[in-house]
Amino acid sequence: MIELWEKHTLLAEQAFKNEDPWRTILHYQQAFAISEELIKRNEASLNDQITISVISCHNLAQFWRSQNDSRFELKYLELASEKILTLVPQCPHTECESFVDNLGCCKSALLDFMKRHPNPSIARHIQHIDTTVQCELIASFKLQ
Repeated sequence: MIELWEKHTLLAEQAFKNEDPWRTILHYQQAFAISEELIKRNEASLNDQITISVISCHNLAQFWRSQNDSRFELKYLELASEKILTLVPQCPHTECESFVDNLGCCKSALLDFMKRHPNPSIARHIQHIDTTVQCELIASFKLQ
């Protein structure tokens, strides 16, 4: 099933490069559906399940950003954050200073979104906020 997810993700990326939004969203949605099915069936390691799911969410957020649809972009960024949060109770490093406070890439992506907020006063208010990732477990999900 992971191979099928990879296939749809690659086809979506190619369609995106070819400026074909219909095929892009079709394949990204297929990849997202497969990522959800992987979680239901528990067919891959937890690390693979979460990584694939978060990548799918970020791909969809990126697509909707390219379409200037901030509502759906935020929806998928929030969904990615929720998936990252599922790791927190399972992390064995409870003494880590960023144990609960740091959401890694998802917090960064959410801040990036907020810096482009339609309300200029909100956007200005958070322009100075930046994040760093110190938690190795969460940092492993950082997406470029």
